[in-house]
Amino acid sequence: IGKAIAKRIDEYIFARGITLYKLAKDAGLPIATLQNLYRGHTKSPTIAVVYKICNGLGVGVGEFLDSELFSPSVLELD
Repeated sequence: IGKAIAKRIDEYIFARGITLYKLAKDAGLPIATLQNLYRGHTKSPTIAVVYKICNGLGVGVGEFLDSELFSPSVLELD
């Protein structure tokens, strides 16, 4: 799940031309939190972290999670 969230963040920051640091600032999160996601140290971030990331991106959680990246087959939940 952490990898899928990191990939989804990538999609948004690339599309918006912002940095991970800018997102961390806008989300009110330490940059280390996002870096840990990218490095694979955080396997399952809390819903509170996901919520803050979404707020920083200006999107709802539902919109953020509305991606093939979160399908059970991709997440290997089947």
